Amino acid sequence: MPESVASEVVSAMVGGMFSASALYPLEVLKTRMQAETKASSSSSSSSSSSSSSSGGGVAEDDGDDKEKQDLPNEQDSSNSTTPTSSNNTTTNEKTNPKQQQVPFNVSMNNFNSMLMLFAKRGMASEAEALLNRIDELVVEGTIKKGGPDIQSYEAVLEALGRCKDTNAPTRAEALVTRLEVMSEMGGDFQPSLLAYNTLLNCYANAGMAGKAERLLERLNDPDSFSVGSTIKAIANSGKSQLVSMSSADSLAKTVGTGNEIIFAHRLKLCSKWGLGKEAELLLEQMKERHLNPGVIHYTAVLNAWAKSSDNNATARAEALFMTMEDSSFDLDLAAYHGLLLNYSSRGKSKKARRLLQRILDSPDMVPNRNSFTMVIDSYARSGSQHAAEKAEELLDQMRELHAAGNRDVEPDSVTYASVIRCKKRSKDAKKIHTMSTFEKIKMMQELQIEAWPFEADK
Repeated sequence: MPESVASEVVSAMVGGMFSASALYPLEVLKTRMQAETKASSSSSSSSSSSSSSSGGGVAEDDGDDKEKQDLPNEQDSSNSTTPTSSNNTTTNEKTNPKQQQVPFNVSMNNFNSMLMLFAKRGMASEAEALLNRIDELVVEGTIKKGGPDIQSYEAVLEALGRCKDTNAPTRAEALVTRLEVMSEMGGDFQPSLLAYNTLLNCYANAGMAGKAERLLERLNDPDSFSVGSTIKAIANSGKSQLVSMSSADSLAKTVGTGNEIIFAHRLKLCSKWGLGKEAELLLEQMKERHLNPGVIHYTAVLNAWAKSSDNNATARAEALFMTMEDSSFDLDLAAYHGLLLNYSSRGKSKKARRLLQRILDSPDMVPNRNSFTMVIDSYARSGSQHAAEKAEELLDQMRELHAAGNRDVEPDSVTYASVIRCKKRSKDAKKIHTMSTFEKIKMMQELQIEAWPFEADK
């Protein structure tokens, strides 16, 4: 028998549609599909062989006349040696057109598993292409049972929520509209709250506060994820501090006293505006309402203090970090970065360097470029005469760690810009944007970089 229908379908799906990174999971799906097809094929072959071996000794119904024409006649059978079962199977495969149209029995669970793999990797284009291909297979009649279900659409929406494409919100919006139209036309399912929440998350990532607020108003029974995503959209939008904080407070009241999710988004909004005191008050409110603040909540407060203009900001951040250490939290790199940002923004280079060393000595954490860049920034702001020397030491250390296998620590343009600031402030007070082309080239040679890291000066 030629290559199975399932194999042909998957080959068509793979051809020019998916990137190389998706080929392995597609092969997994292809294997499952081939197994299903072979099972159906074996069942049909077994049935045909059984009819052939019975010869003319058993009377057949009139409804089987078409199958009789496909079988060898009795005279041919008597003039040949006793055929083996494999020969009968081969004959039936060649002569039975029904058997070549094997039903496509792969369940939607197999396709949904593939879509979920795309979703977890943020491969939105591939997920959309597969969803459209499934629709085509249903229209063509290749898939005999079912079609995309609500889980299929939710997976594609999740992929859109994870991808970085600027038009992801528009595509997610179109997909939800498609679900709504199908529901109005009598479809088997309608958009779920998860689908709407995922669309809200797409709006939130793009800072589309207006669209997020209008969609939230349409929902009959929004949950904490709905409200949290809308607050996130407000935080990422261009709204002023007064308007965004007021809107977030009003939205939080729509779900009662709030929960950990709502408070996390409100705290992140405080960190955006450097509202350290307000952030700590929210943290206290959580405790009063018998909620359990986690590392993410404390870290948001640390970030709020880092951007605060309060004179006691560093002391408050240090006290908060000590509370976190004394608690049962497993502090992650983000928590250390929260305190490190406080030191970096205020030029406390010695404290920043000691905290970086704690990260390096920890068996549970691996520093990244941000860890080093913040310490280099602290030297640039410290006014130390040794800033250039210390910055280059850290730069060399980053390159060594990167060569040893830590890909996340490779210096980038932000890192090099911080090193250049340190070098200029140590040598003279001349501003970077007034440097001549010759001075820039010389600096680039000293740092062994190929491009000038300051975009405005290029």
